[in-house]
Amino acid sequence: MFGANGFIGRAVVRHLLARQRRVIAFGRAFPADYERIVGGKVETRIIDFRDALSVQAELQEIDQAIDLVNSSSPALGNGRVVEDASTNVLPHISFIQSCVLSSVSRIIFLSSGGTVYGAPDRLPITEDHPTHPLVSYGMSKLMVEHYLRMLTRDTAVDHVILRVSNPFGPGQMLSKGQGLIASILERQATGSPIVVYGDGGALRDYLYINDLCEALTAVLDAPPMQETFNIGTGKGRSTLDVIKAVEAVLGRRLLIEFVDARPTDAKSNVLDCRKAEHMLHWTPKVPFYDGLKYSIDFYNDSKSH
Repeated sequence: MFGANGFIGRAVVRHLLARQRRVIAFGRAFPADYERIVGGKVETRIIDFRDALSVQAELQEIDQAIDLVNSSSPALGNGRVVEDASTNVLPHISFIQSCVLSSVSRIIFLSSGGTVYGAPDRLPITEDHPTHPLVSYGMSKLMVEHYLRMLTRDTAVDHVILRVSNPFGPGQMLSKGQGLIASILERQATGSPIVVYGDGGALRDYLYINDLCEALTAVLDAPPMQETFNIGTGKGRSTLDVIKAVEAVLGRRLLIEFVDARPTDAKSNVLDCRKAEHMLHWTPKVPFYDGLKYSIDFYNDSKSH
């Protein structure tokens, strides 16, 4: 697994280890207590994703490669388009080529269901919906999707693209400015107001991290398919709805600061995930409020130690 030390990576490693799956965790760096964080003994390897020769050498013993690597964020807008192409698209092209040369059986790429579609024509959004990203982050993800399909065509390498909605859960980090719920918890802890873009009515599809891990496991166990799947809940919640839900769990009101809407944010994004249900036999299981409570309990516990 490449990108194993981020929020999603740690959760997936933890999930797979608990199911007795062999995992090799690749990343640019790992904390000394990584095994404690993921709950088991795991082989970690330091690697520079941009170093094609090193990546290809490491891929020789890999069966299925999960690609979680990303160095950008939708919150950055379109201020670094050239850098996005350089640091996010080009290294992935090299990685895909290395996987093909190393005869990896399957590449699983985590794309962004929240940004590749842009402003939706209809809700919920199916996989055949037009893709017109509003933000560089989504465009980078979409370009990697296209290269993945092109470079694995007529090869023995299978690919599966997961267009994930808005994952959340215990351990979500704010280093890249992603994660509304994580941001709310961090800002309320410091007494800072929750920044709301626009009127707070923007709809998003919030997916608990364990359900995403289950989707990835379903792909690992699936036959070759060369498919693209939406992975979400099919239910939309506004920014204000999420804030109110956090307030209900915390038992108090939070400070809110309204600012201008960002032109790179779609007003609504809710995914139709029936294809994943049909082909992967996967559906999300964790109710939003349960996942929210788990996240808040984890956050409070981590701050008390």
